[in-house]
Amino acid sequence: MSQNSNKTHSEYYNSTSLQEYHDDEIDLREFFVTLWAEKITICAFIVVAALASVAFALLQNDIYRAETTLISAHTTQNTGGFAAQFGGAAALLGVDTGGGNVEISTALSTLQSRQFIGRFIRDNEILVPLFAESWDKVERKIVIDEEVFNPSTGEWLDEKGAPSELEAYRSFSGILTISGPDRDTNIVRVSINWHNPEQAANWINKLVYALNQDIRARDIREAQNAINYLQEQLQSTQLVEMQRVFYQLIESQTRITMLADVREEYVFRVIDPAVVPDRKFAPRRSLIAIVGTMAGGMFGVIFVLTRRLFWKRKSD
Repeated sequence: MSQNSNKTHSEYYNSTSLQEYHDDEIDLREFFVTLWAEKITICAFIVVAALASVAFALLQNDIYRAETTLISAHTTQNTGGFAAQFGGAAALLGVDTGGGNVEISTALSTLQSRQFIGRFIRDNEILVPLFAESWDKVERKIVIDEEVFNPSTGEWLDEKGAPSELEAYRSFSGILTISGPDRDTNIVRVSINWHNPEQAANWINKLVYALNQDIRARDIREAQNAINYLQEQLQSTQLVEMQRVFYQLIESQTRITMLADVREEYVFRVIDPAVVPDRKFAPRRSLIAIVGTMAGGMFGVIFVLTRRLFWKRKSD
């Protein structure tokens, strides 16, 4: 009895598996039959998607990348003994004994900061190019959108007026790319992707120059403030040991100002300045057309199968 029962169960599972296999085979065959029957609809999707993607790709502006290669201008100062001897006193007085050395991470953070970029945009009058200019690649000239900005009166014609500093910062940050520093060489690459190749090269070179000048001026200002403070403290103490400490600290701050005065490339030294690019960086129009055509084919298949499934359920 048990053997008959096991045999019955085995036959049942075998028949069920066989039925599921046949169902899968029928469904797969039905799938290809459906695609073949709806080949005109699918081809229509592909053609429309191909034409749309080609038109979209052709309408995109050429983007050019201007890039400069930098390396840290840091020079090792022989301040290890001095920092070890007077570092505690300098820290209590709020005086930096680093000898004017600026970390790359600090410089790059400054380069990407809203305050620095906002000041750079104002100083170089980049607001109009960011929001109201386009580049005519045929005529190779700048074209101003007079519906956005009136170049004669200098007025912004938008309801909100001129773009805010935060909008300008976001727009400029979107075209600025920083890669590095390299772990072994400390090389940093800074680039701007923009539709006007001449502006891109000009901006990136000015940006690096402005960064060096900004941090150099800040260090000189801080060092001069420290010197003034230390001289006041020197006049008010009669302890010879403390006077020696103050003289050493004043010397270190004077060294910072001297280094900043003689070294124009204060933070970054330019290895390879940016030049006007002669080849576009983006968009990759062929890739856009291929992806768009493939997407059209996929949507066509999904549309055909969904419609066939809807009809089948409605008929059932």
